[in-house]
Amino acid sequence: MQRFDDIAARRVAMIIEQYVEARKRHFGYVSTDQAARAVQRVLKPGISAHELDDMVAALAVKNGLAVVFDRGARGSVGGAEADLDRKDQTMRAPAETTDVAGAADAILGSHRENASLSMKAAIALLRERTGTKRSDADLEGLLAKKATVLGVHFSRDN
Repeated sequence: MQRFDDIAARRVAMIIEQYVEARKRHFGYVSTDQAARAVQRVLKPGISAHELDDMVAALAVKNGLAVVFDRGARGSVGGAEADLDRKDQTMRAPAETTDVAGAADAILGSHRENASLSMKAAIALLRERTGTKRSDADLEGLLAKKATVLGVHFSRDN
């Protein structure tokens, strides 16, 4: 017969696994504070906060996720619980905006007939039109994909 402690530990492990999988699909990182609150909503584990953080971190690292150890970092929320599904903009990868993609299409579309456009010139035009702060490598990748689809070839000029 299984002991009560073994069953409870397995339930905590399953809840943590579900939490980490959900964060993996939507965010790419795990917060120990949010994980603890998610586990405590379902059940009251008989383990210490440190052990719970270690379990969350171990599973998150195993799944290739970043871990934010933020337990106790948040101040009082006035008695109301913060939403577990909130999106922390500083932790998310930059999303592709239609402005940058649309501007890339417009730039490449206007230079489709003549091959007088270099990659550096296209990046400069894209930065000028959109004001994007993305790296040159990101913009090169975007422009290369768009150029392949549109059949545009860049000149070799620097």
